[in-house]
Amino acid sequence: MTNKYCGLISDQTGPFRDCHSKVEPMGFVQDCLYDVCLYQGNTNMQCNSLTAYTAACQEKGAMVYSWRSDTFCDAQCPANSHYRLCAQGCSATCQSRSAPTGCEALCKEECVCDAGFLLSGDQCVHLSQCGCLHEGRYYKNGQVFYPNGLCQQECTCNGTMKCQNFSCGPNEKCEVKNGVRACQPVGKGVCSISGDPHYNTFDNSTYDFQGTCTYTAAQGCHLEGTHLNPFSVVVENEKWYAMSSAPKVSVAKLLAVEVYGNILILRRNQIGMIMVNGVLTNLPLSLYNGAVQIYQDGSNDVILTDFGLRVTYDLVYHVTITVPGNYRGKTCGLCGNFNGNKNDEFLLPGGQMAKHVNSFGAAWKVSMPGVVCEDGCSGDFCPKCNSKKKAMFGADCGIITDPKGPFAACHHEIDPASYFRDCLFDVCMAEGEHNMLCHSVAAYMLDCQDFGVKIESWRSPTFCRE
Repeated sequence: MTNKYCGLISDQTGPFRDCHSKVEPMGFVQDCLYDVCLYQGNTNMQCNSLTAYTAACQEKGAMVYSWRSDTFCDAQCPANSHYRLCAQGCSATCQSRSAPTGCEALCKEECVCDAGFLLSGDQCVHLSQCGCLHEGRYYKNGQVFYPNGLCQQECTCNGTMKCQNFSCGPNEKCEVKNGVRACQPVGKGVCSISGDPHYNTFDNSTYDFQGTCTYTAAQGCHLEGTHLNPFSVVVENEKWYAMSSAPKVSVAKLLAVEVYGNILILRRNQIGMIMVNGVLTNLPLSLYNGAVQIYQDGSNDVILTDFGLRVTYDLVYHVTITVPGNYRGKTCGLCGNFNGNKNDEFLLPGGQMAKHVNSFGAAWKVSMPGVVCEDGCSGDFCPKCNSKKKAMFGADCGIITDPKGPFAACHHEIDPASYFRDCLFDVCMAEGEHNMLCHSVAAYMLDCQDFGVKIESWRSPTFCRE
């Protein structure tokens, strides 16, 4: 079967018969056979080779006959477009509104817009959804841009072009990023949540809150009068029964991000999957033309937005929430208000200061009907690690604080003391469970890497082997 399909390239009576005299087929046949063999019969490799030969033939002006079908190398086209074997490449666009006259471009395989639709950038849209022309340049419908490169004027295309005076907000700078000049945020804030759960806020304040309910970790607050995008990140915790039948340690069970009107849910141990508005979907995934990207990066699932919000979850133990610098003073929840002041982190939803961490945490609880949970412990009711166990487990957790160890380069960026304490507590509560130790150490590693610190190798055949 492999030879039959790769053999289409050299078949004297096949769809490429008029091309053989212009483009030698045997090199493509051999490449096709090699790739299919290497990838163990994967039909995508056959399709890739046939597509490459089609393009080479059309580049030489040779006629290629239909070779795709619904069951073999079916061409997948975006919305409002269809496949054409020999398209002239001179389609009508929103900018020109009609196909150019006298087009002499060679035909090629491509997706062309359906009748009544025009090309807007790389999408086919209805005529009524075409964008705007401004000083000779085309902008998509809904696109916001800053002419003259000074960020002193903001223009929006919504069928017609509207421009108004503008200036960058606090903690923003007018500069080019990814080829686009706009008001870009200065700096960032990182909040990490790990283990039982231990919190390190945007303002680098640390505390423990051992609730097993669902809580708002971070959300955009006081956004009125700004151009900042609203968002929320919710984390549901549960007791970690994987550690023991009567666990004293809780852990993140679920992470939900609400952004651009979508609810995105990652669940513990649900690898390679995400729930989008109630529908379970495979990763990677791109939403809203790339405005939201969801993918796997090492041991983490990552949700990344075009405005700089980045949320990671290792599906076991560790969550990070990164917000761009222009959200300073504009966040609330368990990760704090990101205003640079460590002393006012425990703000309640109404703006008052909480007297205790438990009342602070409980105030950010998200009500879930039918769910039985606890808002942590306090005082003598909280589990403690005795001095004997601290001495026993301190040596292993000490890799985090060792001034000559693999994390030494990070100590000046992130104080390791709180991570050491968290490691010691969680390992103690888990009765020395080795996996808990490894998750604790990895939490510090991941936060260091978020700050761009290069970490030396720390795993070994006898310590946290992968």
